[in-house]
Amino acid sequence: MEYTRRLPHIQPLEATFFITVRLHGSIPNHIIAALQEEHQEQLRKYQGNEVATYNQHKRYFAAFDSTLDTPLNGPYWLAQPDIAKIVTDSLHFLSSDSVTILAFCVMSNHVHIVLYKNESSVPLQTILQRFKRFTARNANILLNRQGAFWQAESYDHVVRNTTELKRIIHYTLTNPVKAGMVENWNDWPYSYVNEGFL
Repeated sequence: MEYTRRLPHIQPLEATFFITVRLHGSIPNHIIAALQEEHQEQLRKYQGNEVATYNQHKRYFAAFDSTLDTPLNGPYWLAQPDIAKIVTDSLHFLSSDSVTILAFCVMSNHVHIVLYKNESSVPLQTILQRFKRFTARNANILLNRQGAFWQAESYDHVVRNTTELKRIIHYTLTNPVKAGMVENWNDWPYSYVNEGFL
């Protein structure tokens, strides 16, 4: 459970996933290195303690997410309504008989996605590759630019149970509130939650 080029680490045939993708260059390399070094140091301390290790993974993700919500030098292309629409439309398009989008939130430089895939679905990595390829191509056309749009590394986590799922959906929807963008999560125009979780 970390930012990695090999996504996902564990992929059950049928599962719910929490995923965060971010724009290329949205976190400076020296900050990533510092976060990873601290994370590895803490994991060594907790070796053999499954609960403490799991909680450290959560802290590690929270540190990344907090950094993304802090103004730095990275691009903020997703703040442009036309670009955000490409991403939201593409996420809705992912829903099918084998994939259900439970929630998402498009922020200025990253996207949180909660999705369920059943055993007949293509692998999660394929789903995300298609999503990234389509959105990057169309966003770059609008931006009149070339080059990497999304960071290759993503965050993935298999959701363990219903309690955790509710917490993650709440976390996803309230990201704009935490970042000071809106007072109520449902005022954010680039969020979605499946009606079964309202």
